[in-house]
Amino acid sequence: MIRKSQTTSVREAADLLAGLFAAELAAPGKCLWLVSPWISDVDLIDNSAGTFSVLSRFGKRRVRLTEILVSIASRGCHVVVGTTTAPHNTRFVERLALLGADLRIADRITIAIDPSEHLHTKAITGDDFALSGSMNITYNGIEVREEMIQLRLDQKYVAQAKMDAFDRFGGVL
Repeated sequence: MIRKSQTTSVREAADLLAGLFAAELAAPGKCLWLVSPWISDVDLIDNSAGTFSVLSRFGKRRVRLTEILVSIASRGCHVVVGTTTAPHNTRFVERLALLGADLRIADRITIAIDPSEHLHTKAITGDDFALSGSMNITYNGIEVREEMIQLRLDQKYVAQAKMDAFDRFGGVL
């Protein structure tokens, strides 16, 4: 459990996200669900030393979320992004679709847009973890706002989170 504010646990949420995505890059699961009503192409993994060879196509620099997601998909994982029609999300959605098409992996990326604008869930779910809480995957959510996130690893909880994500957004079980 991370409870962050501008004065406490400021880097913990960003570090946790970087760690989860690095683990997925190293050993991708069957499916990765990322659900965020507001989503941005945030810098998440520092590859300025070139230590993540799977990210080498993007150069030695901080790597953005869309680039990480297409790299995970290129390694065989199905990536599902659930978000809303908020204009803020347009750039992220278009870039993810374009990168997926460029790498010829668009069939492994599902972008599920909720037109009702009722989506409020924030979660990242993989084969063996579920992260949930109040944090949107945006710069403000990760770096600025007071947020709470919880990482769960227990199999029963993760299995239910995967079923819930699959039922709502599709993907692969």
